[in-house]
Amino acid sequence: MKVLFVCRGNVGRSQMAQALFEKLSGLKSFSAGTKVNFEGRKIGEIELAKSVVDSMKKHGCDVSENVVRQLTPKMVLEFDKVIVMAEPETIPDYLKGNKKEEFWDIEDPKGKDETFHKNIILQIKRKILELIKNNKIT
Repeated sequence: MKVLFVCRGNVGRSQMAQALFEKLSGLKSFSAGTKVNFEGRKIGEIELAKSVVDSMKKHGCDVSENVVRQLTPKMVLEFDKVIVMAEPETIPDYLKGNKKEEFWDIEDPKGKDETFHKNIILQIKRKILELIKNNKIT
């Protein structure tokens, strides 16, 4: 199963989910954002993402080399499952109601403290374990 994780900026939630999914499932996944500001840049080069990189390292995942990508309609076609964690108003029409889409209500950790990031990571990890179990992914 090819999985795409989507959040607004592709510097937080979707990057966390991609790394955790790969660690827990052993499968490759991808991530993108609905309103990307840092297209093509590595997460580790973005000051705003420092807390994401640091928090993920504590969970055994290095996301510093991950590249920020803008979501496209073509991407949606290429994946079996699209997990969306973006705010509803930022979700493009071509994704809304798509049968591949699954919405996860995960709050944006932008500008939040380390404890908040830890809680978001744990929420995402629980959702990923459910995804793996429910779709018999391994």
